[in-house]
Amino acid sequence: MECSNKENIINSFKYCGLTNKTNGAEDDEIHCFKINGPVSEGRAQLRQARLDNELAKIFEEIDLEEDVENGNESDNSIEM
Repeated sequence: MECSNKENIINSFKYCGLTNKTNGAEDDEIHCFKINGPVSEGRAQLRQARLDNELAKIFEEIDLEEDVENGNESDNSIEM
């Protein structure tokens, strides 16, 4: 396989969004997210979803740390 053919195949997967980096660094290569693409707002939505996911992880870590520090266990039952 020639190098250019291999590069074309790799780029076609990126073009379709199948092998892009998950950190958003290659989102501009996804065809449907381009300005005149069918889902041009998708890039912003994907970016927001990544931010929401990161925030959820941070809040979960904070909650876990507070539970450990305060001796709170979420599995404890409430006594009445």
